[in-house]
Amino acid sequence: MSTSDDHRETPDDLIGRRLGREGYIEIRRRLGQGGIGTVYEAWDHNKARSIALKFLRTDHAIGKEMVLRFQREGRRFRELRHPNVVRVLGLGQKDGLIFIASEYVDGRNLAEILDERGSLQIDEALGLCQEIARGLDAAHAQRIVHRDMKPENVMIRTSDGAVKVVDFGIAKVLDSQSIVSQPGVYLGTPGYSAPEQIKGDDVDCRADIFALGAILYELLTGRIAFRGRNTVQILRSTTDREPISPTKFNDSVVRPVAKLISSMIEKNPRRRPKDMTAVIDAIDRVRNALSSGRGSSDERRGIRGVLRRVFEGIA
Repeated sequence: MSTSDDHRETPDDLIGRRLGREGYIEIRRRLGQGGIGTVYEAWDHNKARSIALKFLRTDHAIGKEMVLRFQREGRRFRELRHPNVVRVLGLGQKDGLIFIASEYVDGRNLAEILDERGSLQIDEALGLCQEIARGLDAAHAQRIVHRDMKPENVMIRTSDGAVKVVDFGIAKVLDSQSIVSQPGVYLGTPGYSAPEQIKGDDVDCRADIFALGAILYELLTGRIAFRGRNTVQILRSTTDREPISPTKFNDSVVRPVAKLISSMIEKNPRRRPKDMTAVIDAIDRVRNALSSGRGSSDERRGIRGVLRRVFEGIA
């Protein structure tokens, strides 16, 4: 049975509500709201733990068949377990609203950290992206593509600094269930979405590689790689223009690091690294070369030659 739009609750209506059998999940507070949904912290009384609930924005009422398809799709995400991925605990619907329950991460997202610090040190940025890439690689091994990688979707846990990719598969769930019905709207974030995603072509793991390259650019420069005064200009910049080299904004970005970023944000997905394993290995080689090159000015000059050699295959 479909639920009328007139009876769907607003985000603030949900605080204090209980979900699940015998109401064992209690919604306690709103954590944030974005373009595709609202996130709450909730308390699981059965397991005595906090969890996150994301109620997804929908453009029309949700019928029974759509809910069943949504839940089937969600089983794939529940099976994805990796230290660098926030675990999906379940999916469901309540009074015409659909939601995803996941592991709660007490920390800050990468966008908040960038707002505070502007940019990161090169090894720190490379290390963060390597952790992100490991989580994405595990998902890709299960044929799951994130489709909406951006700094807001990377959490850093306060207690131990663990890097966690969040909102895994939400864009795919929304797209596959036709929950967003506006014609001509793609599911993703301007400035991070790959050209093929913007154009409505099929996407694979290389779309996530593109987004991760854009994130690495931003971590090192404090600037978004693909810029514009409005969404249309940002999308056009992504599909048609090359960003300014990160070396122009941060002179610690040695040329081979810029070359890695450039390879990840290639317009043509066939010219990007073939998979996240290749990205992880490339970052590892750069970090090792940077580490071995620290010291005297002669050694620092020598690092450029080392990096050129280890990155000969990325051009």
